[in-house]
Amino acid sequence: MSKFKKRIVLFLIIIMAASLGIKGKTLLPYKAEPLFQVKTDQEIMNMGILKGGVLATFDGDRLAFYDRQGRKKTVDRLGEGQKAFFGEADAMLYDEDVDKVAVFGEDGKEKQTYRVDGTLFNARVQEGTRIFHCRYDDGEKLFVASDGGSLTEVFQTKNYILDYRFDSSKSFVVTELSNAANGYKTTVYREEGKGDRSAMASTEFPMEVAMRMVMGKYPVVVTEKHLYGLDKELITEKTPILSDIILYNGRLHSLHSGLLSVYDGHLKEKKHYLMEANVDRLAVMKEGLFAYGNREILSRPMSKTPFHIRFDDNQEKLLLKDGYLAAYEHKHVAFYRLKPHFSFSKDKIQELKHTE
Repeated sequence: MSKFKKRIVLFLIIIMAASLGIKGKTLLPYKAEPLFQVKTDQEIMNMGILKGGVLATFDGDRLAFYDRQGRKKTVDRLGEGQKAFFGEADAMLYDEDVDKVAVFGEDGKEKQTYRVDGTLFNARVQEGTRIFHCRYDDGEKLFVASDGGSLTEVFQTKNYILDYRFDSSKSFVVTELSNAANGYKTTVYREEGKGDRSAMASTEFPMEVAMRMVMGKYPVVVTEKHLYGLDKELITEKTPILSDIILYNGRLHSLHSGLLSVYDGHLKEKKHYLMEANVDRLAVMKEGLFAYGNREILSRPMSKTPFHIRFDDNQEKLLLKDGYLAAYEHKHVAFYRLKPHFSFSKDKIQELKHTE
């Protein structure tokens, strides 16, 4: 093929990719473009990808923020028992000794602090709502944190909170595990703006444990036995144990036993695809759907020829979010941006290796 014809074909591919991209579909595979690699002084305990392509890491003493050029801002907070949690555009540092949560922006500056009682088990930001999950000797509570530093209790139980999904402080779903007469049960509570726990809609699943929850047209609760759709009428479908499940283009997609399954609106499996790599997690971004494990990422996993992004060894931590890829292995952090892969080559594998 002449150079001119190749350029014409490439131009047409770009036009088609842009057209399909508008519809939320992906024609072109994506490859990893290196941004930076750094050595760390300590082992990384936790890390997160923040908005704008900022990588945040925590080693137990220091909270670090890296921009896309690898420039670093550091927050030193020496102390025992500290934990870091990551939101959409900031990091939260919890010091159990003083019952305090400090929120830091990507510039390393403290934005807000909160006083918590009990023990902070988890902190998340969902749809712009900051949620603190606290544990006590006699139960557990969920709080919504305001930008002004106050906490509002929105849910409490004497049982174990398993998962939660918030659209706002007045619209959320919580799953909890409790003892029952014949063993145990999962209960799903739905807050729909009434602000009264006794008025919350609830659904019970005896002798099953909610593994996770997905929000779509209606909440879907995943147990070790079933998919439950909390629609106007309860939808029940049997399922194997899933390693991950996610909503993509309005349809549920799950990973299990080396297969990627796609479901219809009634939670029935319509198609499944055999995965060409050892993958156990799914990520949805504007770049499309990705399946990945500790070493390998599949771009366009449902196509006949998925594109493989492969590290030379298993990574201790691997994150995909907002078009970025972060990898950590033994005091070595690597950060990449996902870019469309325009190539006529038959090679469908990109090998990645940490620099020394």
